[in-house]
Amino acid sequence: MENIIKQTEDKLEKAIEYFIDEIRGVRTGRASSMLVEDIKCDVYGQNMRVKDIASVTVPDAVSILVSPWDKSNIKSLEKGLEEANLGVSVVNTGENIRVVLPELSSERREELKKIINKKAEEVKVSMRNIRREAVDEIKKQEKDKEISEDEKDRLEKKIQEELDEKIEELEELVSKKEEEISK
Repeated sequence: MENIIKQTEDKLEKAIEYFIDEIRGVRTGRASSMLVEDIKCDVYGQNMRVKDIASVTVPDAVSILVSPWDKSNIKSLEKGLEEANLGVSVVNTGENIRVVLPELSSERREELKKIINKKAEEVKVSMRNIRREAVDEIKKQEKDKEISEDEKDRLEKKIQEELDEKIEELEELVSKKEEEISK
């Protein structure tokens, strides 16, 4: 019985981690290496991530510097970064690539906030599905006389409390990200 609670907590935590990964790539007012690290480039005849073939640094708030370890990959890196359609300018200096982020317009900021909220809503739906599966399992156990009605009620209440807590955590993450976008 407590096993159901633990499994539900783990699944809800994974949903939060998924959301964090999803919004990590959403651009805020500051440059972040995470914006380009996972972009795929065709190098050595295979798709490789930028972070696997170059060092990625953030020299200032509006640019990202990508320095390939093998300079022969610079054209492939440049092409991969341009094809990612990030809304940035990609400048090949011959030695490295500078990715310059334009100032976010207020319309773009609002667009990004909508994207964040849409992703949050998708995660909330999956969290509610996790709760529903757990409650269904608890009801099945009560029907099979494995647990009492009181135990069923206690477990359902505990699962609802866990869901409420995780949704609150999700809302805090959304607020923080919206604040970053607004700056």
